[in-house]
Amino acid sequence: MGNAGCCSCEDDTGVRPDESRRPKPGSRPRQPNEVVITVDRSTGEGLGIDATPDVRKGDLEIKNITVGGLVERWNASQPNGKLVVKPGMRVIEVNGRHSSPKQLIAACRETEMLRITLLPAECAGD
Repeated sequence: MGNAGCCSCEDDTGVRPDESRRPKPGSRPRQPNEVVITVDRSTGEGLGIDATPDVRKGDLEIKNITVGGLVERWNASQPNGKLVVKPGMRVIEVNGRHSSPKQLIAACRETEMLRITLLPAECAGD
């Protein structure tokens, strides 16, 4: 947290998703250079990212990776650094949800395995 205008995916709502309300896979056109990471939030641990919603683009821009979060641990587990999450990357889908920043934030807060699709900063142009 800490950045004005940022949201955090830290808040644990303890909500399990309603499977019947999930979007069907393939409902969003794929973009070149997408990166997919998987993190387990089933224990309620925070993702450890601060992000700014971009209503125009319909995504979240990562502003900060916080120490001790699941994303920092994901980064540390990447031997070649190829799939490291960095500030400037954009969250474009979480577990099939992709239509708005509000949906992305809600999906990030669910306590389950999260499949997060990101675009590198250099691919997320206006």
